[in-house]
Amino acid sequence: MKFYFQLDGDIIRDAITYPYDGYTEVDLDTTYLPAGINAGYYRLQDGVPVLDLTLKEEVDKASRPADYVELEQRLAAAEAENKKLAEESNANQLALMELHMMLLSVLPDES
Repeated sequence: MKFYFQLDGDIIRDAITYPYDGYTEVDLDTTYLPAGINAGYYRLQDGVPVLDLTLKEEVDKASRPADYVELEQRLAAAEAENKKLAEESNANQLALMELHMMLLSVLPDES
């Protein structure tokens, strides 16, 4: 089936099924196009639309709401705090074990 793509370099910006000025005609072996073909993260390579995951990540990140960005930052801060607390917990456990060993060394043997 023939499709017509509006291209920005090799990035597909729009796809339609009828000829239009400024659009490139592409004959594909399929009657449908993948979802998101006109979202700006598909490239036309050798006459075939190919998903570019790097572009998809950029487009998805740019279209995130401001709340999402704030939540992402808060999550990163919480993960850093969690790591710090885990390290402190490990240090406390080691200190407690050392204290226990010291206590055992000064207490008289029960036997």
